[in-house]
Amino acid sequence: MTGAITKELATRILWLAGDLSFKLWEQQRIIYTTIRNMPKTTQNVVVLCARQFGKSVLGTILATEDCLRNKDIVVMIIGPTIKQTRAIVNPRMKLIARDAPEGLIRHVKSEDTFYFSNGSELKLGGFDTNSGSERGKTLHKVYIEEIVESNPDSYLDFLRSDLGPALTHSKHAQIVYLTTLPKIPDHPFCLETVPEAQSNGAFFKFTIHDNKKLSKQQFDSCVKLCGGVDSIDFKREYLCEQVRDSSIVLAPEFNEEIHVKPITIPTHCKLWISGDVGGVRDKSVFHLMGFDFERAKIIVIDERAYSPDTGSAVMVAGCRQMEKDVRIEGRYVDCDGQMRVDFMHQHTYPVHLPRKDELEATVNQVRVALTRCEVEIDPCCKLLIQTLRSGTFNKNKTDLERTSTLGHMDAFMSLAYGIRHCIRTNPFPLYNGADPHTHYIDYNNPERSKSQEAFLSIFKV
Repeated sequence: MTGAITKELATRILWLAGDLSFKLWEQQRIIYTTIRNMPKTTQNVVVLCARQFGKSVLGTILATEDCLRNKDIVVMIIGPTIKQTRAIVNPRMKLIARDAPEGLIRHVKSEDTFYFSNGSELKLGGFDTNSGSERGKTLHKVYIEEIVESNPDSYLDFLRSDLGPALTHSKHAQIVYLTTLPKIPDHPFCLETVPEAQSNGAFFKFTIHDNKKLSKQQFDSCVKLCGGVDSIDFKREYLCEQVRDSSIVLAPEFNEEIHVKPITIPTHCKLWISGDVGGVRDKSVFHLMGFDFERAKIIVIDERAYSPDTGSAVMVAGCRQMEKDVRIEGRYVDCDGQMRVDFMHQHTYPVHLPRKDELEATVNQVRVALTRCEVEIDPCCKLLIQTLRSGTFNKNKTDLERTSTLGHMDAFMSLAYGIRHCIRTNPFPLYNGADPHTHYIDYNNPERSKSQEAFLSIFKV
């Protein structure tokens, strides 16, 4: 009985001191110590953590300790959506706080907040939270829990518009990322957050091989559930490797090493313009494309991309710049009726509407062309390359995703229309341009005419 009371008292003392490290696994302690020892001036700390590592429990413990150790502060735990954050934190908090002194923590579900007796608050949020919902509060620290499913635009907007201003007046503002990598390689987390943390010495990675709590049977089970050690899911979720998830990206077959090459227009080549006009909502993208007949390659030579609501005059000027010094066989541009009229009558720039098909068939046409290595893209087509690398469907796969960076995947659609209207006819002139009725075609000596040949035969020269 005395031993039980001693243990209960020790637990109470630790809770009141804000030290919950006794609840951690050994492998969690390594990450815990790493984060606690980071300089207070380090604003972003990134910890890539394999699944089943216990990072969600660790994040909840760290956030709870912050609230216990500091009076009248606000700490946040953010997930992809508020619903997901609740599902992650609430059951773990219930488990962690079951031996907490009575009255120390009060949970108000309707407010997604845990209130502490010293006046501090632990709030739950999501990247889908209404913009501005946290303005007016001074945040002490933010823990980002699993960004893997987060929308890139929501992620950026929340960090810049909500968390940024809220952290401005904090003496030791810090955002700690405890997460696996997102499925999209061009996610802002990969392009901006990770490089910044690496440059500041605040980037850490813990893979499944660092997880000492897993038995061999559990390890093998994780591998099996992911589809093997070479599967995309295992590499991303358990080895913390950045890979392109073929389940959501539009063109998993795209390979920059194979499909992106400097393009030189062949001497004889059929050329055309393809495009997708986004109007007031989406981007407008145009490509100069051609067919290299000798190599049987569709080539994407040049690109023009415009922000939403760009005027027709600007777009036509850009397209004409691409067409300078070349002959165009046709223009295939997806646009509304009024824009087509503007192209024709205001700018004398006639375009044809492209043939359309169901979304899946359109996407598959591009994928097949990439699989067969039928397409080569010049490095100057930056938006197209980025879209092929990271463009996705929406969550339900009923449409293409919309993002501020890639638009409504307009560059992808421009490529799709260009492939669909590829002019594959032989561009080389017959008999190298000579008239067979008046000229003898001798490819070893094309200058010799029929009359010359006849003259030589008479005199047996």
